[in-house]
Amino acid sequence: MTGSAVQRKGSVAVDFMTDCDRQPRRPLDVWAADIRRGLQSLRGDQDWNHARVTSASAFMNLAALVVASSGDLPAAERLCRTQLTWLAQLASRSGEVSVLANALQPWINLGRLRVLAGDAEEALPYFRLAECLRDQEPVMLGPCHIEAGMWPVLVAAEPDLPDVLWNVFALDRLKAHLRSGDLARTLSVAAALRNVAPSAAHRYIAEAEIIALIRSGRAEDALQKATQAVHVTASDEIAFLLHQIAAAIVLGRREHARRRAVGLTVFFTQPGLRRAEPANHLRRLKQLALLLEELEEPHYALAVYTQGMKECRRQVDEPLQLDFIDGALRVVPDHHSASQWRGTLKNLLARSLYAEVRRKTGAAAALGHPAIRDLIHAVEAAAAAGGRPRHAPGDDDPPVPSGGTGKPGADRR
Repeated sequence: MTGSAVQRKGSVAVDFMTDCDRQPRRPLDVWAADIRRGLQSLRGDQDWNHARVTSASAFMNLAALVVASSGDLPAAERLCRTQLTWLAQLASRSGEVSVLANALQPWINLGRLRVLAGDAEEALPYFRLAECLRDQEPVMLGPCHIEAGMWPVLVAAEPDLPDVLWNVFALDRLKAHLRSGDLARTLSVAAALRNVAPSAAHRYIAEAEIIALIRSGRAEDALQKATQAVHVTASDEIAFLLHQIAAAIVLGRREHARRRAVGLTVFFTQPGLRRAEPANHLRRLKQLALLLEELEEPHYALAVYTQGMKECRRQVDEPLQLDFIDGALRVVPDHHSASQWRGTLKNLLARSLYAEVRRKTGAAAALGHPAIRDLIHAVEAAAAAGGRPRHAPGDDDPPVPSGGTGKPGADRR
C-alpha cells in the first residue's frame, strides 16, 4: 500500500465534506457484538411499546450498515426487508400508524444498497419519499403501506422528518449519479433540485456541483462555485475551503492553494481544538493531507496524518485510521515511529472485517464471519419475537444504539 501515488498528476480526488450524519466506523466485530447485545436486551415478555420499537429499529438499521460494510450486500438487503416485514406486522396488529415512521430508514437503505451494487437508476425511487410527503401521496415501502392521511401522524412522531427526507431526496440522488460517473446528469439534477428542495439542502447541491465540475475538468467553474457557496456551519466553510484548494491545484495556482492548505493545517493541529462531529472531521483531515501531498508538502501532510492517528485513538474509525497510518508512511517512510506504525498497520489489515480495507490487501470479503453471522441471527430473532406495540409512558427507557440513532436519512457514506 505504501509508496503508491495519491492520484495521477493533474487530477485531485474530491468527495463530500459537508456536515451530515456519518457513523464513525468502529471495528466491525466489536460494533456487531454491541448491536447484538442491544437487540437481545429488548427481547422478552414485554410488549413492543413505541420506544422499544424505535430503539429496536435503530439497532436493525445499524446492523444492516455493519453487514453491508463487511461486503455482504445481499445479507444487508435481507435485513432491511426483514425489518420492513416486522414493522408491517406490528402496525397491522396494533393499528398504530406511528410505527411506520420506522419503515422509512430501511427503505432508504435499500436504495443505498442499490447504489453500492452499481445500479444508480434502480436506486432512485427509494429516495423520493420527500415528494410523497409534500404531495400527501400514498406509498408502498415493501409490505408497509403508508396511506395519504398517515403523513401528518408520521411528522408528528418525527417533527424533523420533512427536512430529513428532503436531504435524502437531494443528497442521495446526487451521490448515486456521481458514483455512476454520470457527471452531466449530476449537474442537470442539481440545477433542477434548486427549484424544489428547501434551502437547508442547497449546501449538498452546491457540493455535488463542485465535485462534478472538478471531475469533468471545469475547475474554474468549480472554484467560483466553492468560493460563493453559502455556509450553514463553520465546518461547512472548511469543507468548501478544501474544495477551493482542490480546484486551485487543478488550475495550477499552487501557491494560492498552498497558503490556504498550510493555514488549515495550523488550525487543525492546534492543541485542544474541539471536534463537534468527529466522523466528518476525520474525513476532512484525510482530504487536507492528500491535498498537501499533491502540493508536495510532505512535512505538513505528515502533521495532518499524525493528527488523524491521534484522533482515531479517541474516536475510532478503522478504515480512516489505516489511511492515516498508510499516508504517514508514504510521505516520511524513514520516520522514527515508522516501525511502530507498520506494526499497527499490519495488525489492522490482518483483523479488519471492512470490505474496503480487505480489498487493499487482496483479501476476500469476510462473509460468514461469526460476528456478522451472529448479528444477522439477532436481527432475525428480534423480528420473529413479534408482540403487540403499545404506548406506555411509564416504562423504563430502552437501550440506545451507541453507533447512532438510526433516524431516517442517517448517512452511510
